[in-house]
Amino acid sequence: MSLQNWKERYNPILVLCIAVAFCAALYLMQIRVGIEKRNDTVEQTLDYQAILMMAQREGYSSEKLLRQFKDAGVTTLIVYDTTLERLDREKRVSAMPGDVLQKSAAGVHRGDFDTILVSPALDPDAVYVTRGQDEEAWNEVKEDLFLRYGTERVKQFSQTPEILEVKGDSRLLLEPDYRAKTPMMQAPLGLSVKELREVKEKGFYIAVRPQNYLPYTQKGVDSLFARIDKAGVQVTTYIPCGTDVIGFPADIEYMGRKLRERNIRLGLLEHVTQLQFAKFAGLDALLRSVDNNAVRVLNIDAQENSKLMMPDALRRWALADEERNIRVNYVRLFLKPQNGVDIIDLNLDYMRQITQQVKGRGYKIDVAGVFQKPGGTDASANGNPGFAGSYDPDRKALLLVALGAWSALALYMGMILPSCKGTKQYLLVIAGMLITAYSLFMGRGLSIRQGLAFLSAVLYPVLSISVILTLWENIKTDTKSTAGVIFTALWQLALAIALSLIGATLNGSIMGDLRFLLEADIYRGVKLTFIMPVLLTLLLFLRQYSIFQETGRKAADLFAQLVRICKMRLTLGHFVILGVLLFVAYIFVGRSGHTGGVPVPAIEIKLRLFLEEVMYARPREKEFMIGHPAFFLAVLAAYRMAPNWCKLALVLGAVIGQGSLVQTFCHMRTPAMMSYIRAADGYLLGSVLGIIAVIVVSILMPYVKPWLRRFSVNE
Repeated sequence: MSLQNWKERYNPILVLCIAVAFCAALYLMQIRVGIEKRNDTVEQTLDYQAILMMAQREGYSSEKLLRQFKDAGVTTLIVYDTTLERLDREKRVSAMPGDVLQKSAAGVHRGDFDTILVSPALDPDAVYVTRGQDEEAWNEVKEDLFLRYGTERVKQFSQTPEILEVKGDSRLLLEPDYRAKTPMMQAPLGLSVKELREVKEKGFYIAVRPQNYLPYTQKGVDSLFARIDKAGVQVTTYIPCGTDVIGFPADIEYMGRKLRERNIRLGLLEHVTQLQFAKFAGLDALLRSVDNNAVRVLNIDAQENSKLMMPDALRRWALADEERNIRVNYVRLFLKPQNGVDIIDLNLDYMRQITQQVKGRGYKIDVAGVFQKPGGTDASANGNPGFAGSYDPDRKALLLVALGAWSALALYMGMILPSCKGTKQYLLVIAGMLITAYSLFMGRGLSIRQGLAFLSAVLYPVLSISVILTLWENIKTDTKSTAGVIFTALWQLALAIALSLIGATLNGSIMGDLRFLLEADIYRGVKLTFIMPVLLTLLLFLRQYSIFQETGRKAADLFAQLVRICKMRLTLGHFVILGVLLFVAYIFVGRSGHTGGVPVPAIEIKLRLFLEEVMYARPREKEFMIGHPAFFLAVLAAYRMAPNWCKLALVLGAVIGQGSLVQTFCHMRTPAMMSYIRAADGYLLGSVLGIIAVIVVSILMPYVKPWLRRFSVNE
C-alpha cells in the first residue's frame, strides 16, 4: 500500500492528535502509578469477640491467644457494639426477659431481680436491666437504651435497686433471624469503653463497627465518639454495620466531620461479586463527606467461610491485596478443625501464612495505607497515615486525553463513511472537544469521562486490527514459509497490542481519580465493551473487503454486502454454524463482568490457579486462549491467500483479544502496572498457543484447502 493511501486512511493530523493525547495520558498515568506504589501497607484484622469466644470454648488462655495472633501478624481487632446478652454473660450488668422473670423463684439470676418477682406489673414483652459488677457499663447501658429506644419504651421500674424496663421483643435467639429486627437482648447497644481499653492494652489498633441509632439522633453520634475519646484508643477505621451508616438519613455530614477530625478512615467492604462494595444506605454520601479518605476491605462471607478449607481461603488474601487494591484483610476465623488440626493451631497457622504471603508480594503489615493526592505520608496523632486529600486528575491534561478518544472516532468514521473525510472529521473532533471542555470545567464531568472511556475501549482494538489489515494488503503471493508466518505473526501481534495499549492508557488516565480507584465510581457498559469491537470490526471488514470474493481487497459496498447476506438461502449447515456462534456469544458475553451467571468449569479454575502461581499477573483467557491464537491463524490465512470470509472469522476472533486487553484497564481497582504486565503475559502465553495452532493448521492445510475452495464457490 502506497504512502498516499496510508495518509488517506489514517489522517496525519488525527494521528498527531492521538500522539498528543497519549503523551498527556502517560503523564497522568505516572501520577497514578506513584499514588498506587505509595499505598503499600496492609492492615490485618480479626474480630475481638471471636477470639475471646474461641479461647473460652477451647479452654485456652485469651491473653496467650491474643499474643499469638499478634505475633502471627494481626495488627488490628474489630470491636462491635456490645449487647445486653453479652454484658449479662460477663456479669457486668444483669438483664432478663420479663416472661422468664414471671416464671422464676427467688434467687434466680444471682438474686438481682428478687425485689420485683412478685410485682403484677411485670411485662412478658419487656426486658429488665439492672446493675452488675461494672458501674461504668451500667452507666453506658442506661445512656444507650434511652438514646436508642427513647422514654416511651424505657422507664424506671424500680428505684431501690435501680431497675429499667425496656419494652420490646424479649426473645433470646440461638440462631440469628435475618428476616426480622434483632430482639432486645441481642440488639446493638453502643461501644464498650472497657472493651476498647482492653484491645489497646493488648497492643492492637482498633477498627469499629457500631450500628446506626434508629431513630437517628445526633446525641448518638456524640456518644459514640465520646466513648472512643474516653477510652483513649487508636481507631484506624470505621466499617459500617447493619443496613446503613451512622448519621443516616439526616446527619451524614456531621458523622463525616467527626471522622475527619480524628482521621478515621471509612472502610469499604468489597461486595461478594468483587464489584464495588457492600451497600449501606448513606455510604456514598459519607464517602464524599470524608473526601474519599477510605480503604477497601476484604471479608469472606460467614456462610461461605464455613464451607472453605484453609488452603482455598488462604490464596484469596494476598492476591486480592495485589490485584484489587485491598488494604484491610478482615479475616474470619474457622470454627471447626480441618484435616486433624485443632482450630487454634489451624487459625494461627492461617494468619501466619496470610502474613507471609502478603509480605512476599512486597507489602508492609501495619495500619492500612490510603490512596491520596501526592503529599500526605506522615502519621497523624492516632497512628493513621496523614491524608493530603482526594486526588483528581488535572482538568487540562484530561482535556488533552479526550482528544485521543474523539480523534479515534473520527478516524473510524472516515474508514466506514467515504464522505466523512477531512473537514468533517475535524468538525467532529472540535465538537467533541467543546462538549468535553464544558463538562470537565463546569463540574466533575463523570458522564463525559464514562463516554470517553467507552470510545477508547471499543475503538482502539478496532483501529489496531485495521492497521494489521492494511499491512496484509501488500501480500501478493503465497510464498512465506510456516516459520516466516510465525515470525510475522509475532511482530504484528506485538504491534497490534502496542496500538491497543494506547487506548488502554487513555482509559486508565481518564478514570484515574480516587473514586474510581476505590470503585466508588465504576466503568459502565462492560458487556457492551466486549461486543462493540467485534461489531465495528465486522463493519470495517465488510467496508474494505468483499467476503463474496475469494481473496484480495476489492472496493466493497458495505450496504450491498449486508443486503446480500440477508438474502442468502439458509441451509442446515448455516443453522448449525449459527447455533455454535450464538453459544460462543452467550459464553463470551455471559462470562464478562461479575454477574453473568455463566459457571466457570472446574478445569478452568485449576488453570487459573496454576497461572497465578507461575506468572506475575494471570492473563485473561479471552486474550491467550481466543484472541491471540486467532490472530496467528489470521496471519496464516492472509499469507496463504485464504478466502476473505475465512479471514473475517479469524479477524473477529483476533479483535476479541485486543478488546479484552483494553477492557482490563477499565478495572480501576487493579494497579496500572499490573494491567500492563498482564498484557505482556497474555502476549507470551497467547503466542505459544498461536504458534502451536499455526503448526497444526499448516500440517492439515493440504486437506483443508480444497474444502475451503469448494465452500467458497458454493457460497
